[in-house]
Amino acid sequence: MALSGSYDISTTRTIICQAAMRKLGALAEGQTATSASIEIVVEALNFMIKAWAAEGMPVFYLDEAYLYPMENVNTFTLGTAGDHFSQELGITKLTDNAASAATTITVSTSTAIDVQGTSANSDNIGIEMDDGTIHWTTISSGGGTATLVIAAGTDDAATSNNRVFYYTSKGPRPVEIEGVWRVNAASQDQIEVNPASLTDMIGQSNLTTEGPPIEYNYQAFLNASPPTLGRLRVWPRFENGDEYLRVLFQLPFDDIDAAANSLSFPQEWYEAVVYGLAVRIAPEYKVPLQERMLLKEEAQAMKERAQMSARENASITFQPNFMWGNNG
Repeated sequence: MALSGSYDISTTRTIICQAAMRKLGALAEGQTATSASIEIVVEALNFMIKAWAAEGMPVFYLDEAYLYPMENVNTFTLGTAGDHFSQELGITKLTDNAASAATTITVSTSTAIDVQGTSANSDNIGIEMDDGTIHWTTISSGGGTATLVIAAGTDDAATSNNRVFYYTSKGPRPVEIEGVWRVNAASQDQIEVNPASLTDMIGQSNLTTEGPPIEYNYQAFLNASPPTLGRLRVWPRFENGDEYLRVLFQLPFDDIDAAANSLSFPQEWYEAVVYGLAVRIAPEYKVPLQERMLLKEEAQAMKERAQMSARENASITFQPNFMWGNNG
């Protein structure tokens, strides 16, 4: 028996679209779909992918990102045009005092925490001031070295050992947030932050309270169409640079824009996508209702089978919360 030893099968939008059309008899063997037909099917494919995202993401599209501290705010916008929320984590410290309005700082390169590598020119950089605020600007030059030139001078003095945060790119808008932890920047110890309702967050008696965040609320859609920003509220708000937030979130599925684009799905999902797409476009090709119902059953079975490959193999323990009275 001769095995291939290859595991790298991939697909593109054209392959997926034509496979779905063949399931309906809209394409004969060896026939190629017209560009106009492909565009119609691609529209259905993108709509289907977004609809599937609303059902909750499988574990293969969960990721983590970090919300860096900002002063005097309870509400953060998350997305590529939002606040300091990134899938990259960079933390180091000042190794010398920086006076107010300083445009050059010195940082440690030996104690840096780098999930995505050392700093680089044009990176976003946040410097903890002595009053606890974070001065956010960008690195003009010196990225990756101990001496960094920043675009905007510091707005207060900063003492040696104050924390410095940096990252290159902002993260995408989360479809949903699965969990939030506040992380001690010094020890990397973390404590879970509790989810709260929007009413509870807005109804806090003192929104200017500062301290380690203990509650959060997330709204996935801040702007209308297309939704590019979400809104994360925390309470209390950040007091200084002692802690940042680690966020486990659902990535949005990538749009299928070009003919060569691949899917945001592992190989185990290819068949489910093809059959799901065939169901979506069946009315366009006037497939009889009875045949459509049979196809829908097949598509549902394949989707459920694919979902089984994307579940976490972990148990959940439920523990009763006993409320003991005077006689308990």
